[in-house]
Amino acid sequence: SQKHQLNYFLIGGSAIGVYYWDGIIPWDDDVDIGMLRQDYERFLQIAPQELGKDFFLQWMETEEHTPFWFAKVRENNTLYVEGHFKRVDIHHGIFVDVFPFDDIPNHRLFEKLQYSVFGFLHACFIGKELWQWEHCGPCMVDHPLKRGYLPCLITRIIDTLFSKKTLYRMIRSVQTICNGRGKPRCKNIMTKSDIVPVKDINPTQQGVFGPMQAAVPQHLKEYLLTHYGSISKHLPKEQQINHKPDRLEFEE
Repeated sequence: SQKHQLNYFLIGGSAIGVYYWDGIIPWDDDVDIGMLRQDYERFLQIAPQELGKDFFLQWMETEEHTPFWFAKVRENNTLYVEGHFKRVDIHHGIFVDVFPFDDIPNHRLFEKLQYSVFGFLHACFIGKELWQWEHCGPCMVDHPLKRGYLPCLITRIIDTLFSKKTLYRMIRSVQTICNGRGKPRCKNIMTKSDIVPVKDINPTQQGVFGPMQAAVPQHLKEYLLTHYGSISKHLPKEQQINHKPDRLEFEE
């Protein structure tokens, strides 16, 4: 990140790991990274040349059948097969998720509208590669997601009319509609509550993450409480949730 002056910050469970554990949460199994939109777009262009032969940048332009609108950095010669996506023909290596953060409206109603429109387009995007519902097509997952017939029908129509790249451009337009307007807060638009003040990530602060230092938002506890509502170092066993891959293999 220093070589190309790319700014990032740990988010979600990874940020909780920094706050409580000085590393990955013991029961967690992935790393989540956020970037402001301008850094994220530059990362997509720079990463393929910098990652080398051991890693693969997975996103729309590098993986034809990816069901993910965001980027993943996958480790080659490993397997991390999530049951929900096991039938999709993609690179299934161990991964780090990288999400763009975009400015959001100040008005709560407009924020909800942005989130809702994104959610519908997101379903259409995934539907191009993975039909997750019992209506309007053969379901490709073991446990269909609950969704009414009419939303499934509209999704099927949209998927028939528009290409995957067009849907990606629509998603990006919805995400970035408030960018460049000096809004005080930014958000991972796919969530309801992963919100952080822009001033808290520009600049970030350093935290201990295992054997290294990693960037996290300033006022870290406030960010985590905004996202999760409450946080605790020790959770009951039933709340210690992770991806639970169907198959996990490390490089020999």
